Amino acid sequence: MLKKIIMFFLISVTFYGYSQENHDKRLLERYSNEELTSLQNNNPEEYEIIVHALKVGISIGDIQEGKGKEIIYNGEIDKDPNLEHTYISLGLELKDNAYQYYKFKGTNKMVIVRPKNLITQIK
Repeated sequence: MLKKIIMFFLISVTFYGYSQENHDKRLLERYSNEELTSLQNNNPEEYEIIVHALKVGISIGDIQEGKGKEIIYNGEIDKDPNLEHTYISLGLELKDNAYQYYKFKGTNKMVIVRPKNLITQIK
């Protein structure tokens, strides 16, 4: 009976440890496992936003000259726009109610960062 209790305890601890470490690896560039687990447990809406934003938080494309009003850029980014990026890998923060626009230094490419409050509305 004692062996069964010990075995059950060890299996429970193993599964608990695994479930706590099951975060998207791209989030670990900015957050620790402990921070993510705490956020997941205490603020699941915020956790959902930062996870979903990995997929839909940014768009990278060519700068379209002369199309409507001129874009006011928030800055320049010194990264390769042809690589896979997230808002985290570019070192950007999501902001409520504000689109952000950045140029990729030395290229004709830009990134659009979507507002934080719209992330969960994007499929």
